[in-house]
Order: sequence, then structure tokens, then C-alpha cells
Amino acid sequence: MKREILDVVFESERVIAGFTTRFGGVSEDAYEGLNLAGHVGDLPANVAKNREILAAALGITSRNLKFMRQIHSNRVEILRDLKDELPPCDGVITALRGVTLCVLVADCSPVLIADERRGVVAAVHAGRAGVTGKICTNALSLMKSEFGCEASDLRVFVGANIKARNYEVGGLDLGEFNRYKKEGKFDMEAALRDEFTALGVGRAEFDPRCTFETGELFSYRREGVTGRFCGFAMNKILPK
Repeated sequence: MKREILDVVFESERVIAGFTTRFGGVSEDAYEGLNLAGHVGDLPANVAKNREILAAALGITSRNLKFMRQIHSNRVEILRDLKDELPPCDGVITALRGVTLCVLVADCSPVLIADERRGVVAAVHAGRAGVTGKICTNALSLMKSEFGCEASDLRVFVGANIKARNYEVGGLDLGEFNRYKKEGKFDMEAALRDEFTALGVGRAEFDPRCTFETGELFSYRREGVTGRFCGFAMNKILPK
């Protein structure tokens, strides 16, 4: 793997999961590097090339990358066929092999979930709306009901996000999640940690980096106009 492009956090014979950086791409100016988002004003040709670079690093073709049309919701969908077009959502689950699920972020929490035993992976966009809407609970519920997954079998990886010290939400009312606010700042990570604990997930890893503070990743709050990096998860194609 090209480490300047990918930060692989988990890899086995069956699954690979990780996060991209902003390095190794062809985008320029505000989007400089490996911008993977087509909705932020970057040149479409550059985004397409960046996705090809990601696919090549993963050993697949770009048509096997599956991106969501993210809408800051708690909606989770299941991808049953690569040709299926996902409705707008912020979480996707699949048991397909050789298909990489991608979640785009630039301060929100990219959450990757893997069940090696059953060959199921998920990618979740957990921003403020997703966290307060308990999107990860929705994802785990679907994984259980549709694929028989159990929380004790899951590996969860939460990528770099904006930490509470830099996440100002002011007087915004977060309902029951106001308990994760202090001096007008929202601690998404603490909320996610408690959610996974309540769900019975014993193996959840959190990237300690703050997107606002590191130049290795895109940050909307830091830069305004900028690109997006991604979290990715894939069930590998098993040898015959």
C-alpha cells in the first residue's frame, strides 16, 4: 500500500479498512491533493482521477468504489448489488466482496464497521446530525437484522474528526446530547464512545487526530472551501 495515500487501520485475509489522507492526488488550490468529493467545486476530471488513484491503491477498479450521496441524516442503506443506485443516505452496509464502501468527511466522524465472521462491512458518516440521530445504532441494528451480526464480533474504527476543543456549536440545542456540550463545544467522540459501549461493542478504536489541527487531512471548519478525504471498508475477494 502507498502509505502517503492510505492509512490502513485494519487488514486481514478477508477485510481491509482505513482512511485516505490528502496526499497523492491531482487536485489543486483549495482542493490540493487527493480530494475524493465531486460536490465541493473541484474539477470533475480531477476527482475522477483521484478516485482512480484510490482504487489502484486498493487493487480494484474505480467502478468498484461505492460513494454515498450524503445528506447529514441517520439513514442507513444496504448495498446488495454493485449496480444498485443508493438513495441519499449517510450509512451503507454490504456483504458484497471486492466492493469498497466509502464515506466522505472533512471534520465529521468517518466510522467503519467490520464483521469478518459473516463477511459484512459498513461505512457511516457520523456528523452532528448523525451522532444525535444515533446513526451508528441504526447501522448495527440493520447489520443484526439483515445479516445476523452480533456486537461482540464487530471491529469499529472511527477516523480523525474535529475534537471538542475546536467544535464550537454555541447555544444550539442538542436535546439529550446536550450532556456532551461544555462551554458551547460539542464532544462527538464522547457521544460515539458511549453509544458503542451501550451497544455492546468491545472493540472500537478512535483516531486521536483533530482534523482542524492537522494538515494531513481536509477540514471544512479550518478552510471553508476544501476537499474531502474518505474512510473505506471492503470485503476482499476470497481466493478460489
